[in-house]
Amino acid sequence: MRIALLSALARHPTGGGEKAAFRRFVGRSVLAHQVDAALALDCDSVICLAAGMRQEIIACQHRAESGGARFQMIDSSRRLPGLVKADDELIVLADGLLPDFGVLADLLRDRPAILTFPDEPAVARGFERIDSTRAWAGAMRCRGASAEKLNDLSEDADAASSLLRFGLQSGIRTVSVDPAVLLDGRWTFNEPAEELAELEKQWIARHVKPVSFAAPGLAIAERMGLRMARDFAGGALERLPSYVAVGSGMLAGLAAWFGRPVIGLGLLIVMAVAAPIGAIFEKLGKAGRKQSARLSLVEALRWAGDALIVGLVAQASSPDSGWLRLFVPLILLGLLRLAEARAPLRWRALYADRILLLSGLLLAAILGQLQFFTALLSLLVLATLLLAPGDRELTTD
Repeated sequence: MRIALLSALARHPTGGGEKAAFRRFVGRSVLAHQVDAALALDCDSVICLAAGMRQEIIACQHRAESGGARFQMIDSSRRLPGLVKADDELIVLADGLLPDFGVLADLLRDRPAILTFPDEPAVARGFERIDSTRAWAGAMRCRGASAEKLNDLSEDADAASSLLRFGLQSGIRTVSVDPAVLLDGRWTFNEPAEELAELEKQWIARHVKPVSFAAPGLAIAERMGLRMARDFAGGALERLPSYVAVGSGMLAGLAAWFGRPVIGLGLLIVMAVAAPIGAIFEKLGKAGRKQSARLSLVEALRWAGDALIVGLVAQASSPDSGWLRLFVPLILLGLLRLAEARAPLRWRALYADRILLLSGLLLAAILGQLQFFTALLSLLVLATLLLAPGDRELTTD
């Protein structure tokens, strides 16, 4: 069994009594990010040293269990030997460490190792020195048998530092981590608050690239989501934008039921704004974690939104047009979906911009030209697909 040992005991060195593991980073605690790191390393169990069961610990427990790992909290390092077998693998992360998941997985996935940095600049950044030229990078992998030695230490001994010493004494290999990850903010340890805020921006920018303003509605919504994500992504309000999208979609359906398709189109604009914000939150909340093969809530909302657009446009069109009321919007949404997959890469976001589409449809409905506008859009999308067939691989016979 592979077990991750985390800790939420140390106070942040800047003072104020704040626990290093409970500092907020992109909407959730540093400890929650360490749980994600453990899941990225395929850990079956997460053991956390903490002084008591508080809300941040409960959130981490739910996060670990949702990722398929068992979560246990202990209040003393002396309880660890009873939970770890000699043939288990132990992944140890220092209290307050924010590592790069990819680098961590590459270096620790296969065999025991102690990760190190050159002493400069690591020691100046708070990392523990292990000899005259190296510092511990805050992460290691060892055999579970090492945990037995914790029984010989006092109850207040730091478990991670103690296991580090045991590992060095037993000859576990050391692996040097490229110090570039320190310099570009991908591997941090108890950074001051002002630097942590800047690192948040860099972390978000690495995981999410907003679309260009070639798709103006979508671009604005995604940038709103990126700003809001620093406070809400990964937290209790992480799914609020998606719930807003669900609620406005349901209200749009009710508007259609009561014969008010124009109101329904207006409500779908709210849905179209909330859905990409929810997508940003979802992407950041799952960054570094294994992705499920199931259809995400955000993608399900996109399909539901397109179905509602077809229905509302058909309802708002002239009844004299018969089956064309449904056929024309169905063709338009089908062509837009096709263009998202086959158009040149730089234009695909434009075809996915439902905010821009719905704004045009709403204005056309108010002016009484909805069916004409929908047919014209269909022709324009078809023409762009024929004139610019997209990025395809060249093949030869």
